[in-house]
Amino acid sequence: MKRSTAPRRAARLRRSALPTALLAAAAVLAPAGDAVAAPVPDLVCRLDAEVNFDPPLGALVREAEVEGHIGYRDCRSPSGAAAELTDIVFHVQGTGRFGALPVPTFEVEGTGAGTWNTGDDGTLYFNGTIAKGSPVPDRTLTSGPLAGDRINGIQIPTPRFDKIDVDGVAGFDVIGQVCFWNGEKGRCTAY
Repeated sequence: MKRSTAPRRAARLRRSALPTALLAAAAVLAPAGDAVAAPVPDLVCRLDAEVNFDPPLGALVREAEVEGHIGYRDCRSPSGAAAELTDIVFHVQGTGRFGALPVPTFEVEGTGAGTWNTGDDGTLYFNGTIAKGSPVPDRTLTSGPLAGDRINGIQIPTPRFDKIDVDGVAGFDVIGQVCFWNGEKGRCTAY
């Protein structure tokens, strides 16, 4: 009587599939040897800013001078690169622009200068939109400690009620959180 080879063939296939399945599972579970670590910021700071437009920006005035301050306070250094830097206030000036479509926008561009808590001077360039929940305008430290660091984060601007009139909006208070990055920028909300 002749024996069926089907059961033996199925058993052989199961045995040969087992090592392949184990190797695949090991590859998925093993840590990646070449994984790139996420960037770590030089500083994480509380944002405290005020910008003023002269004349007020609105439907009739689309461009105005900007002046005010951008303060970085209560800073800490996750990377350890700038543990001594805890506070700076940049006095800023530049240009503000108003756009009405599709929604009202306020854009700012300019420079600022300030002194760190250590006594070191620094300068700043900024350019971007002031909008609730939007990223802070692009900022780069142009001199002083951490020169070249780029700054990102989240902002919450509030029009100042004493700065709103029939001609438009003449100022914002802005709070939020920012991170200073040397090289590649990561997500500031992770800190």
